[in-house]
Amino acid sequence: MIKLNILRLMYNYAPMNFYNIGDGETVIKAMNNTSDGYKFPKEFTSDELHQIWHQIKIHKRISSVCICLLFIYALYEMIFPQFAILVNNNWYINALIVIFVMIIVSQIITFISTKIFEKRIKNRFGEYERKKFSPPENIDRKYYRLFKMELVKVLVLVIVLMCGFAFISPFSIAQKLLNDHRYNDVVRYTTVWAKIFPIAQEWYSMRGYANYKLGNMQDAINDFEQAYEFGADGFNMTNFDNKIFIKYEIKDYDGAIKDFNKAIKKAKNRDEKDKFLWDKAQFLYNTERYEEALTIYNKLIDRAENDREYLLKDRLYFERAQTYKQLGMDKEADEDMINSGIAPEEIMDYIIPKPMLIIESLDETEFTE
Repeated sequence: MIKLNILRLMYNYAPMNFYNIGDGETVIKAMNNTSDGYKFPKEFTSDELHQIWHQIKIHKRISSVCICLLFIYALYEMIFPQFAILVNNNWYINALIVIFVMIIVSQIITFISTKIFEKRIKNRFGEYERKKFSPPENIDRKYYRLFKMELVKVLVLVIVLMCGFAFISPFSIAQKLLNDHRYNDVVRYTTVWAKIFPIAQEWYSMRGYANYKLGNMQDAINDFEQAYEFGADGFNMTNFDNKIFIKYEIKDYDGAIKDFNKAIKKAKNRDEKDKFLWDKAQFLYNTERYEEALTIYNKLIDRAENDREYLLKDRLYFERAQTYKQLGMDKEADEDMINSGIAPEEIMDYIIPKPMLIIESLDETEFTE
């Protein structure tokens, strides 16, 4: 009984419940599904109601298609190309603006379609008077069955889509291709999906890894850069590190330093900035630019004195000690080793890490040095 009442309540607001006949008049529900209606001074026959329903279906579908095309155009021509900017700069304001514009344009499309519909029923059935539309007490069984059929179609479509994404995930397929080392197929597959849903960073990350394996270094750099631009969360930090790794591999050290400087400048907070600074210091050390690395280590150790949780002083002292050694400053290096508290037999556990490639799969994380 509850289920039937819910269906009837939904039917009252559905397009199928489009007319009310009685007292020698017929009120047709307005096209925009508001409480407005068009009152005609006669009772329509079943054939006339069928003609009106046919017109309603045509105009509803035209409006829906136009709004859908508008949404696709806005998505692929405005939102997706500018996604990084929209998300990283006052995203809530940008989202409100986009939603507001979409609503306004959708209303304009609906308004135009409604006016055309009104003109057609006026030409076919004569003059009408605007009146409040009240749902009829007696439900038309024909259109009520049609409503339930349409509702079942929607529910089946939703279930099919949910099952499809649950059991046949496009990301899982791409990951399987990666696990099977089918890198050319990964590039082709992720390229197609990057066109369909271009803001999913996983497509670019997986394609970047595949391009690296294929020796397409610049393409890999571009892919990891694109993935990183979608926002600096944990996964995107991996994309940044992968881009730095490839530039380290091809000895584009200056390009990597520019990337570090850009990331440091755009850091959202002090901890994020310190993370990039520390990575930059390690990169400078591994590229034998010891003087520049020492300058950064000095800054980081000064900050670590203020009980900063992220900056681990023992590691920083150890890494600065290694930098001092490379510069021939043995006294300073010995002092830092004492301050680090690291025993000689533990030194091998505290090596300064070199850049490495990381691919985060569904099951595990793979490192490529």
